[in-house]
Amino acid sequence: MTSALFRRLCARFLRPARPREPSPGLRNAFARNTDFGAGNCHCCCASTRAVVPRYGERVKTPPIRVTLVDGHGPGPAVCAAVRAVLKATAAPVEWDRQPVSVHRDPTTGRPIVNAELLESVAETRVILHGPVPDTASDGSQVSTTLTLHKALRASVGVQPFASVDGHRPFGHVRMVNVRDNVSGEYSENEHLVTPGVVQSIKTVTRQHSEAVARFAFEYAVANGHYHVTALHKANVMRMSDGTFLKACRSVSTDYPDVDYREEKLDKFCLRVTNDPCRYDMLLTPSLYGAIASAAVSALVGGPATVPYMAFGSDVAVFGTMYDGPAICRKDVISEPVINPTGIIRSAAWMLGHLEMPDKRLLIETALNETIRQGVKTRDMGGTACCEEYTDAIVHNISRLS
Repeated sequence: MTSALFRRLCARFLRPARPREPSPGLRNAFARNTDFGAGNCHCCCASTRAVVPRYGERVKTPPIRVTLVDGHGPGPAVCAAVRAVLKATAAPVEWDRQPVSVHRDPTTGRPIVNAELLESVAETRVILHGPVPDTASDGSQVSTTLTLHKALRASVGVQPFASVDGHRPFGHVRMVNVRDNVSGEYSENEHLVTPGVVQSIKTVTRQHSEAVARFAFEYAVANGHYHVTALHKANVMRMSDGTFLKACRSVSTDYPDVDYREEKLDKFCLRVTNDPCRYDMLLTPSLYGAIASAAVSALVGGPATVPYMAFGSDVAVFGTMYDGPAICRKDVISEPVINPTGIIRSAAWMLGHLEMPDKRLLIETALNETIRQGVKTRDMGGTACCEEYTDAIVHNISRLS
């Protein structure tokens, strides 16, 4: 990611969210609200411009097209929940529904996302997706999410974690993970050396690592985070992880108000389960970020409750945390458990990005209120199915509107 590309990225997706002096070039902001929007709304979007109609005149906001991918497994169900919730808010969003599939390039063997989806995102610049398949058209295993991120050049991922009143399985937890999406182990550079011997190349560059680190520190300044912890295994991978850490250290000197720390990945996984409050923001390479997010998601109720965002220079991706149907399981009575919490939160963040902060706050407040009222899916300790849970959220939206 070039410096010019990074500046455009920050200008598109960051805005000061608190009354702190932002660094030069900071234009937009992500939100950081207690319990996902239970407090004031500091949105991840450019400030909206007030439209003052004449007396008796009604101003109709033109709909904003968003690419929607239902995915597979519980995907259609959770995406239906999202559509119902956004409809209840009267958000001017027009869905461009597209399928997703991955096939192998016959020459290189590299995974490729279907052209129809890429053409849609090229037009809308915003995509919301449910769980996507983890197999290519030929049956081989593939990460569709990673393939999509690379195709869209959405190189930075953001995952906020927060427990809410009514569902705090491990007490109060609040942190955010900013991670590299596409390099390191996710470079997908493997080859067969000899029969029985496979080599996987981990590609780390100083330039890209600095871009991800700067994104994280800009996020920290904008959203009131006071310390950033970079995760690594530089004691084993001295050159690759060492390059990542050098980049993080170099960038951290430009942000003296943010405390910079480093910690080994395995030590983090041990400590976070015992004392999650010691961490504020994580800065992670690709694979370590996936591992850290899995560990932290368990502390706030599982991956079903966690929103996920990925950003490029001119595209925003919102969706669920994992490729496969991790948010759909069967309990002891063998009935499917589908929890749309995470993707509804992602949709709320999407509305913030689309300059609808009031709609975002309404959804997050209604969702948190639903959980406080005890209306939860079975994996969260409740008895509601996906439809009942969604109906309760819609009811609270109507009540709060």
